[in-house]
Amino acid sequence: MRHVGCEIASFHTPGHKGRKPANSAICPELTSRQMDLTELPGLDELSNPCGVLADLEQRAACLWGAKESIVSVNGASAALAATMIALANRGSTVLLPRNAHRSVIHGLVLSGLFPVWYEPIWDDDWQIWGPVSATSAERLLQRYGSELAGLIVVSPTYAGALSDIGPIADLCRNLDLPLIVDAAHGAHLLPDSPMPESALEAGADIVVHSLHKTLSALTQTGLVHVGKSSLIDTGSLRSAISFLQSSSPSYLLLASIEEALAAVEDEAGKHSLGQLARHSQTVLSELARFPSLQVYETLSGTDPAHILLAPQAVPAERLYNYLCDRGVYPETVLGRGVLLLLGLGTNSCDIDALVTALSDFQESLLEQPAATDFTTGSGLPRRPPEAVQIVSPRQAALMPAELLPVHQAVGRISAETVAPCPPGTSVIVAGQRVPPEILESASLQSLRVVIE
Repeated sequence: MRHVGCEIASFHTPGHKGRKPANSAICPELTSRQMDLTELPGLDELSNPCGVLADLEQRAACLWGAKESIVSVNGASAALAATMIALANRGSTVLLPRNAHRSVIHGLVLSGLFPVWYEPIWDDDWQIWGPVSATSAERLLQRYGSELAGLIVVSPTYAGALSDIGPIADLCRNLDLPLIVDAAHGAHLLPDSPMPESALEAGADIVVHSLHKTLSALTQTGLVHVGKSSLIDTGSLRSAISFLQSSSPSYLLLASIEEALAAVEDEAGKHSLGQLARHSQTVLSELARFPSLQVYETLSGTDPAHILLAPQAVPAERLYNYLCDRGVYPETVLGRGVLLLLGLGTNSCDIDALVTALSDFQESLLEQPAATDFTTGSGLPRRPPEAVQIVSPRQAALMPAELLPVHQAVGRISAETVAPCPPGTSVIVAGQRVPPEILESASLQSLRVVIE
């Protein structure tokens, strides 16, 4: 309540920004406790939907263009972990990007798959992982394709970078290899909308969405979509996700999914997505007036709901704190920038508050000295060290382990995955040798390592 009282504008998840969709089907006089129900007659059962929840999943499949869609009330996290389980009968190894979410690694623990790590484009200026190029994907598949269960790509990334999914999907299809796209941050990329092409349209086998990051559903809601020509069996995917969800799913979450679909599935929904795109363009146009602020862009495209900006003369933390102190809350500090997330709930008042705060910040920099390492490009980039996977995450998680101070853990095999949220990408993965760079993580005091 303290936070709600001081927040003027939200540029973080969830995408509803604390506002109910304009065309909400839920009567405002109903309280959350009245809506908190169970599997009563007419309310269906999520583990085996055949009524209203089956209808909800069919609506989602039609909206995004999937063969089938499966609801998750444990977010994109459960959907990604379930996908790893469903992949396990196709092989023993999986190609994973270095920016894979920790839920994918948890799925490796459950499935026993061994990760073959690959590197998306690394941006030295911004200190973040970017998109995956079709050229690099082709090289990877030529090297590992015959022994893989699947390829994972994150698009859009946490910073909004979009990969060229179409050509990558074609490469995978030629090898009879499933392509799984973690599009947790891309649920707003809908067919026949002002948004960029979705991974499903581009031919991915499995696409996972979070419904709260940019759309209007409550936090902890998600969908896993099965592509129309998917190599993954829907039955095995549904069975896997049932392992990872409560047997008492929240009807508050389910009702919010229904609201979120209603908010984007007709002409009014297309208008809402168009408004989101216009808000993004307004912010970018205003940022062009501020020479002290740089905006993240990639050659392959950047999602309009994600705006990563960096002050060129001071650390990103200063901008982040400046905005928070004025009630304008960004998502996080990411690399050398500050991440702003727009959503369906974003309105013109939010944009005005942001622009005013950024203008004031620009004025506050007039007395600052000239460029730092960010603008000159000097200084050593903090590229993550090479991932050295000794044993699978499952093996490491089940082996005898001991807890050590982090400086004593260097060189040992980690028994746990450390991946703080946001953004949930790994600092160290279970089964990897702990690199000396781990000591730079000030928040990590101790680590469980395998007893060798």
